Amino acid sequence: MSKEVVFDLETEKSFDEVGGRGNVHLLGVTVVGVYDYNSDTYRVFEKEDFKALADFFKGASRIIGFNVRAFDVPVLAPHVDFNVFTLPLLDLMDDVEKSAGFRVSLDNLSKATIGSCKSGHGLDAIQWWREGRKDEVKKYCLQDVRLTRDLYEFGKKEGYVFFESRTTGARSKLPVSWKPAAAEDVLSVLQNGFLKRKTVAISYLSAAGASSTERLVDIYAINQRTFEGYCHLRSARRIFTIDGVTSAKITDNTYKIQEDVQQRLIS
Repeated sequence: MSKEVVFDLETEKSFDEVGGRGNVHLLGVTVVGVYDYNSDTYRVFEKEDFKALADFFKGASRIIGFNVRAFDVPVLAPHVDFNVFTLPLLDLMDDVEKSAGFRVSLDNLSKATIGSCKSGHGLDAIQWWREGRKDEVKKYCLQDVRLTRDLYEFGKKEGYVFFESRTTGARSKLPVSWKPAAAEDVLSVLQNGFLKRKTVAISYLSAAGASSTERLVDIYAINQRTFEGYCHLRSARRIFTIDGVTSAKITDNTYKIQEDVQQRLIS
């Protein structure tokens, strides 16, 4: 069964207090808020709960957030005992930035798309935590989780979200591709490409947790978990995981492998 999770976190310190944005790993974490699709519940994890958070994340098939690759994941990394960069992430910012050509805030997108906006700022949450107003921090964090979930649901269903121009106030549409690829469909496309000896165009998430990259691959061998082939992007032979492929499409390009050449020589 697939298990999608939406998350957001709040920090202990501001960028000014840790020497700038290059020290994101020093910001610290106060709380991590999550939404679990399987149980339709929200939950907040504090530091003493991070072992349970690790187990929770490890059991997820897809972890959704906003600007999590550049912020939440590197902030969280020093505080958990596993490699968060290998998690199956969907960062909504990736498609937004790709479509708009620049970064757009969650507040802007949520307001323009679903008519909801943030109730405060991350700096407010830092101050609240220091004042002992923990419940307010948790509520604020979960509100961001809810905004992220609702934005994701809209974009997944419609294939686009809206943002509002800062200069003109005009509302513009941004195409997004957030619908999960069915594992069976991806595997079927890859297998057909291999059988037909046709290059497959894939979107691939590497184990390093980087943004997805578009690749052309000539598949030489495939099983239920991995496939091996010539990666045109790297100009080298590579092994890929099936789970890392978010989309796959057979192209018109054909190729041959050593077995084909040997069979032709024998015949």
